Amino acid sequence: MQLKMMGRLFAAALLSVMSGCQGEEPTAADGDVATQEAGAESKCTQRFDGITSCALGNAQLASSEKGLAVTGLRSAKTDGVASSFARAASWTQATEIKFGSTSGVLQLDARSGDQVVSTLRVTPGREADSAFITPTFSGAPGGSNYRMNVYREGVLQGSSTHSPNQMIIFTNWRDFFRWLVAYADFFELDIIWGKNGEQPTAPANVGACGWRLRTNGATFSVKLDDGKVVTGDSVEFIEEIADGHYPYNGFTGIDVKATAQELNILSESFKPAAK
Repeated sequence: MQLKMMGRLFAAALLSVMSGCQGEEPTAADGDVATQEAGAESKCTQRFDGITSCALGNAQLASSEKGLAVTGLRSAKTDGVASSFARAASWTQATEIKFGSTSGVLQLDARSGDQVVSTLRVTPGREADSAFITPTFSGAPGGSNYRMNVYREGVLQGSSTHSPNQMIIFTNWRDFFRWLVAYADFFELDIIWGKNGEQPTAPANVGACGWRLRTNGATFSVKLDDGKVVTGDSVEFIEEIADGHYPYNGFTGIDVKATAQELNILSESFKPAAK
């Protein structure tokens, strides 16, 4: 039985089929993102270690001691910055943003090559201290279900499962019309390899990916699928995929697009994927 389990785990680790949040292996420069970047080399910079940042659409980039200022953000459909890096297992960014009104949008697109594998969309709510957040995952036709985990000071406060592309309303948070600092992470869930000959273990959702989001020094309230309201300071959205999927194959970039008055990337880094 142990040999059979080991065989399954090693097979899952070696195969790379299109499943879960996994995208295609990067190819030669083609597609929308590659075309924009190739045609605008002068709009690119390497402000953060190992990351090439290129302006998208009407956006303009300017390096500073504070980080990377992004201006000209008229539309979250086209304007922003494309970060490209070596195949990664996780990514994190601290962003200072001023939406200015309820029409503001922050959208993060995780991609493998030119293929978008997951998105996270944040918009200010009707009230200044509220926000609408919509995660999407590509693990199934029409999108994957996802699980929301709410934490406070690192302790899980509650979880709930949501249908594909379902928007979640957060309240009692902070003023989303003024300056705020948001910390975002994108990551994969993979096989955990033991040390000293220990048997590797595979989470039930191996092959999935997820987003994590928090703001600087602020808590929020959110309703779970059972109607219970919990308070937290960080939230995760984890893709749920069907049986038979194989490990996520890493990703190679994050596009940060926005409709906003001002945006500054304060820090950005990634963890390389296992070879």
